[in-house]
Amino acid sequence: MADVGARAVHVEFGRLAAARRIMAVKASTGSLADDRANAERWIARFGSAVEPDDGASVEPGGHSVLVRPARQVATAPHVLYVHGGGMVYYSTALFEPFLRTLANTLHAPVEAFDYLKAPEHSVEESVGLLGEHVAARCRALEGRPLVIAGDSVGGLLALHLALRVLPDVFSRVVLIYPVLDLRTERESYREFGEGYFLDGAAMRLFRSFLEPFFADRDFDPFALTDADLARLPDCSVVTAGFDVLRDEGLGWVRHLAERSVPVRHRHFPDLPHDFCLYAGRLASARDAVAEIARTAFTREPA
Repeated sequence: MADVGARAVHVEFGRLAAARRIMAVKASTGSLADDRANAERWIARFGSAVEPDDGASVEPGGHSVLVRPARQVATAPHVLYVHGGGMVYYSTALFEPFLRTLANTLHAPVEAFDYLKAPEHSVEESVGLLGEHVAARCRALEGRPLVIAGDSVGGLLALHLALRVLPDVFSRVVLIYPVLDLRTERESYREFGEGYFLDGAAMRLFRSFLEPFFADRDFDPFALTDADLARLPDCSVVTAGFDVLRDEGLGWVRHLAERSVPVRHRHFPDLPHDFCLYAGRLASARDAVAEIARTAFTREPA
C-alpha cells in the first residue's frame, strides 16, 4: 500500500497525537459514559473554533441541524449528512465546524442527522428512525437535487439509505473514510490500530453492534447485487492514509472499478481517521474538507 501512504502523519495531527500520549489519554476508561464525555471534550477543545465568523447560520431541528452557508447558490443541492462515531459516540453538535466549512464551500445547505446510540438502543431501532427522519426531509425537499453523505459509520448508513431505504432519491452519495467491511480486518488495522484517533479495539466494538443488523439484511458493500449497483447514485469515496479503515475504502474503490462502476475517489495520504472533526482548528483538516467539497460533492471535479 506504499503508493497511497505517506512517510508520516501530517505534522498538525502528529503534534495532536503526541499531546494525547503526553496527556495519557486512554482509549477507554471502562465506562462508556465517561468515554463519550471524554471524546466530546477532546473534540470540543482541539477541533472546534471558539467563535466562528464565517457567516453561516445554524438552525436546530427536532432530529437534525441545518447549516446554511453565508452565500447560497440557488441551484446547489441540499446535502443530508449522517455523522460518524460507530453509532456509539458523537452528535451533530461536534460536527458543526466541519458542517460550516462544507456548507460555505459548497454554497449549499447541509443538514446533519442525529440518531439513537448503541448499546442503549438497538441498531435496528436507530437505523429505522433515522430512515424515517431522512425520508421525511426528502419529501419536504421534493424537486430539489439531494445528496446524501456520511463519514465513518455514517458512510455505511448513507450507502444503506441510498440503496435500500430511499432508492432513486439522491443524485450523489459521498462516503468519507467509510466503514465498508464488518467482517475483515485488513493490513491497515495492524498499521494504524493504535494512536491514530480510531483504534482497532474501538472499531471492533462498533462492529459487534453493527454486523448482526447488516448481516440480517444481507447488506454487504463488497457483495452488492446487480440491482443494488443499478440503484447506486453517482458515488464519491474519500479515504485517509493513517486510518484503520483505509484498506477497506481503497479495496471497495477497486472492487467497483472491477465491476465497471464509476466512482470518484480522493485520498489524503497523511491524514488520520476523523480528520473532518478538526476543521475548526487545524488548517490541514479545514483545507481537506474544502477540497472534499469541491471535488467529491460536485458533478464535475473542480
